[in-house]
Amino acid sequence: MDRFIVRSKPQIVSVEEPPKEKKRKTVSRQYHESYLSYGFTWTGDVNCPHPECVICQEKLANANMVPSKLKRHLETKHPFHVERNLAFFKRAKDLNQRQQDHLLDCVKVSDKAMEASYMLAELIAKQKKPHTIAETLILPALKKIAGVMLGPDAANALSKVPSSDNTVKRRIDDMSDDIEQQLTEKLQVSGTFSLQVDESTDISGAAQLLANVRYVDGDSIKETFLFCKEMESHTTGEEVFRVTNDYLKEKGLTWEMCVSLCTDGAACMTGRVRGFIAKVKEQNPNIVTNHCILHREALVAKTMPPELAEVLDQSVQVVNYIKSRPLKSRLFSQLCAEMGADHQSLLLHTEVRWLSRGKVLSRLYELREEVLEFSKEHPVPHKDKLADQRWGAKLAYLADIFGHLNELNTKLQGRNENILSSTDKIRGFMGKLILWQEALKQGSMEMFPLASAAPQAARERALFAEHLQTLKERFERYFPRVADIEDFDWIRAPFNQESSTQKLILREREECAELRMDRTMKLKFSELPLDQFCLHEEQQEVTPLR
Repeated sequence: MDRFIVRSKPQIVSVEEPPKEKKRKTVSRQYHESYLSYGFTWTGDVNCPHPECVICQEKLANANMVPSKLKRHLETKHPFHVERNLAFFKRAKDLNQRQQDHLLDCVKVSDKAMEASYMLAELIAKQKKPHTIAETLILPALKKIAGVMLGPDAANALSKVPSSDNTVKRRIDDMSDDIEQQLTEKLQVSGTFSLQVDESTDISGAAQLLANVRYVDGDSIKETFLFCKEMESHTTGEEVFRVTNDYLKEKGLTWEMCVSLCTDGAACMTGRVRGFIAKVKEQNPNIVTNHCILHREALVAKTMPPELAEVLDQSVQVVNYIKSRPLKSRLFSQLCAEMGADHQSLLLHTEVRWLSRGKVLSRLYELREEVLEFSKEHPVPHKDKLADQRWGAKLAYLADIFGHLNELNTKLQGRNENILSSTDKIRGFMGKLILWQEALKQGSMEMFPLASAAPQAARERALFAEHLQTLKERFERYFPRVADIEDFDWIRAPFNQESSTQKLILREREECAELRMDRTMKLKFSELPLDQFCLHEEQQEVTPLR
């Protein structure tokens, strides 16, 4: 038997753990037709019915579904009906049923009112508003507007639209279940799909596992949200796999249908033994896995020389001192208004939100004079740096370079984005880095408008050139195959004779040669987008190009 030690001063006491009680297996009692002779019918779930008295309509627990307890209810609550025969209780049951049907007919909602209720719930869900807003604001406002514009009859018609908070919740749940069911059916019909999984922590500290899916829907490729599950305990690769695997099993999907998987570079995802990808490959060894391009670009942006990293940290501390204190924030806004600044507040930096870094630095640089004036009356950290021109030049450069990185990150996002177009944008930015390095050597700073306007020395320009070189090296490290993208030009231009197919196997080269001579497919290629053309080609019983 397990033992544990309870330590207390001044002695040690050994206590035995009491034996754990075994959980009793609950069994649902079922209704029998003979129970009607005791004046009881049933209601609720078929698997766990509840007895209901036909005389007083009182509902009892499922544990009371035994003749002795039903008879006791009849004798104690309705002693005058103890001697009644079965026909009396049948008439009482039929009377109750007719009353319920009549009540439902009286309160039945019309089809138009039901449709309007669902449309109202959809708008509330999309705007992320409280469910009570329909009953407290939207419907009363509509009644007043309709009463003025259309008359009292229109206002009375709007009163028939169900709009309580519970009703809105049910409507949203119904629409959510229907959307999920439709998506599951489309994935089953498609037979293959790609999965993107990421784990993140929300504002309440709970770990959320999110998954997006990309699949073939008719003649196009669709991308949509699949699920969001809360991780109740650990966020290990095994736990991520368990949650994802349980969801796929619940929806009738298998890992053999998943042809590719995209994750971030966290250890719980990429671990060789217990990582999420390792667990998935045990189920489907042929699955293609890759590191998310957005995550890789964010990792590249984090790399910078120590001097620039110090400026970034100091800038965040300055902003946090003002923004994290409500009084300081109000006083600073008042100061900005008095000084005629374009903005009246700073922006907080959030590590999870990658784009916030460039916006925070840009706003701080624009309000640097206001912050310097504010620091004269308040102990702002690093206020001596605010008057330093060299520190300001580094801040301006960081605001410029992160603005370019944010622009690249935004371009890499979108529903129609794919590996080919994203790689082209990465290569384009790497080409910009080379041009910027050459411009710096020639003494030009026109690609960095804020930094070019700030006073700077040769040392700062050397620091900027070092950072650009570091960015170029990190891009080459995290995107090692961008130079090989030209080998896939035959996918984007299958009818171009100059597109190389030398790295394909003989069978695939034969298919490419046959496709280039098909003038019907050539006309289709000029009419359809690339993804629809490939799907159309597959429907023509041609082996899909890979």
